[in-house]
Amino acid sequence: MFLIFINELNLVLEKLGIKVKLFADGAKLYLKVRDDNDIIKLQAALDSLSTWAESCQLTVSVEKCFVLNIGNVVVQPQFSINGMSLPTVLSCRDLGVIVCFAQFVTFCPHFRNRG
Repeated sequence: MFLIFINELNLVLEKLGIKVKLFADGAKLYLKVRDDNDIIKLQAALDSLSTWAESCQLTVSVEKCFVLNIGNVVVQPQFSINGMSLPTVLSCRDLGVIVCFAQFVTFCPHFRNRG
């Protein structure tokens, strides 16, 4: 039943031009931010996510959400879900691999810790 719900979320967000990656009960939203319109679009997607979850009687675990910038970042926009600000992080674990803020995706900490 959950798969029916989550596939609908994918359609809702893609209509806004947001790319979505789904895995189990999680979702990653991303967008190449070129200007303020893209920032507004991404916040609108987060608002749509919240509305979608509410309409499906689901909750978004905001405490598990964050913003990770990859590439050249000129501005640090503040995003929120349900009025709660999302923290900006410098790295995160994604399916066992650490992804870091950089001008490109890097996996260096993951490999450094293997030694």
